[in-house]
Amino acid sequence: MYSERDMVEIDGRIRRAWLGLIPVLAVLAAVLVFALIKRIHWLALVAAPLLIVAFMYGFIERLWPNLRYRRFLRDMESGLSRDVRGVVVAIADAPELHDGAMVLPVRIQVEADAPMGTSALSERIQQLEAGEDTREERIVYLNASKRAHMPAPGTPVTLHCFGRHIKGVEVD
Repeated sequence: MYSERDMVEIDGRIRRAWLGLIPVLAVLAAVLVFALIKRIHWLALVAAPLLIVAFMYGFIERLWPNLRYRRFLRDMESGLSRDVRGVVVAIADAPELHDGAMVLPVRIQVEADAPMGTSALSERIQQLEAGEDTREERIVYLNASKRAHMPAPGTPVTLHCFGRHIKGVEVD
């Protein structure tokens, strides 16, 4: 689902954010320096807060989310992953922000993990003999821009996950 194109796209967003922010900051800094040199106090009192607000807005609103998402993509590329087998139960319609990425929560029904230890193993055997349901439901996160790659609910899948984020999907 993820490719080098995703990294190129996010790097382009970061570059565009800087290209929009730097000229505004340069003009405001020039006005502030001019006001300080010419001792125009009212202009300095207006330019200094505007410079600070412009920097904070540009960084917090434009740069920081893109920098977090790029870090997330790099971690996903090099981090440990695991496979989860199960059946897709539901995919949320409304995206949420999680780890710097806009994601859709996906409910998936998987077989319960095998317990560790002798007493836990005997408890698991008793559950299976009694015919108890050993499936459990988990929530994993799908990048909102990758919605087209996710199969419909009710489909058995193998998900390649990085933490709780879906890296790839295989239909079983």
